[in-house]
Amino acid sequence: MPRYTRYRIDNLDITSAAERPASWTFARDTVSGTEFAYVVRDRNFSGRNSWEFVVRVPNDRNGRIEVRPRTVPNLRVWAGLERRSLTFTRARRQGYHGWYYCQVALADPTGERTKDVIRAHERHDLPLWFEDFGTRLRAKDTVRATKGFGADELVAIVRADEPERMIGLFFATKVWVLKEGVVLD
Repeated sequence: MPRYTRYRIDNLDITSAAERPASWTFARDTVSGTEFAYVVRDRNFSGRNSWEFVVRVPNDRNGRIEVRPRTVPNLRVWAGLERRSLTFTRARRQGYHGWYYCQVALADPTGERTKDVIRAHERHDLPLWFEDFGTRLRAKDTVRATKGFGADELVAIVRADEPERMIGLFFATKVWVLKEGVVLD
């Protein structure tokens, strides 16, 4: 396994900036809820480390929570990240009530596709910074009944009141992956 920089979730300074009622579209449907704005400083880098994020929480408790950057540092490797997001869906299995999950899908630094979906058996191939989420990683079928081929996908679980961890997952799966050029075999 290649040696990557040891990024730490603890080095993300996340500050709440604003909260407002909002509406947005998801899968061509209009969703209403609350939009929370956050200012993030990534102390893993000495410069070009200021970000702004929005966390969109729908009024419908079965809706998806969306996390996306509003502004991105001016660095070529991160160009276009403001058009990417993570979505968190409510877990449905016994023992996971009150939890939300998102698919662990790494950004593709080669540009050949938009993401690389990680399977549960690939968990140990992830870069070291995923150790910060170790107890929060599961196979999808443990948190939700699935149809088709998605049961063995790796997901991360969070509570709805953990926007800092949601933003941290965005950094782990997109920002740092692109900066380090992470490609799993």
